[in-house]
Formats: sequence, C-alpha cells, structure tokens
Amino acid sequence: MNDTAWPAEFQDLQRFAPWALATEDARMRKRLASGMTELTDLYTTVLPRMEALAEHLAQYPLESLPAAQKPLLYLGLMFMEAAVCVELFKDPDVPESLGAEHIEVLSETLERRLLAV
Repeated sequence: MNDTAWPAEFQDLQRFAPWALATEDARMRKRLASGMTELTDLYTTVLPRMEALAEHLAQYPLESLPAAQKPLLYLGLMFMEAAVCVELFKDPDVPESLGAEHIEVLSETLERRLLAV
C-alpha cells in the first residue's frame, strides 16, 4: 500500500503513507506509539486538505473503492485519530483513563468490506 503512487493532487501527503493503516486497531496503536510532535504535524498538514480528500473519495462507491485510493481513505481516518489528540487530549492517549493497552478494537463491517476487496 505504501509503495503505490498516490493521485497527483495528493502527492504532498504521501510522506504520511506509513500512517495510512487499514484497521482501526492499527491506527490506534500508531497513535499511541507516536509523540505529539508527529501527531500535530499530521493534523496540521492534512486538516486543510480534508475537504478535497473527502470530495475526491466521494466519487467512488465505498464497496468498490480502487486499491490505489484506499491509502487516502485510511489517511483520512488516521487524521481523525490525530485530531482528537491535538484538539482535545493534548496527548496521544486519553488522559486520566484506563490505558489503551487494555482496549481490544474489533474489526468493523467497513474494515472487513474494504479489506475483502
């Protein structure tokens, strides 16, 4: 997935390819293993591009999203992981809560459908 060339209009985001992870669990683990500097960089870079990213992906039915477009979707989902940390938590994990290492994220229907294609 990370070796695939991204659409020309999103080439500047390809440096975040290692963040474009297919499952919610993988995205959560990446968030927890990252520092606030990394999360803030992702957040501030992708935020102004989210509308264009969403419009670009909207042209494809989710069930038949081309493989070349999936990293963009996964990056958008990772952005949401980073956004809550930057905007609310000010930390990669939820402060004053049971640590995320105690959480098991189950694969959702969307992830199963996307991974099956």
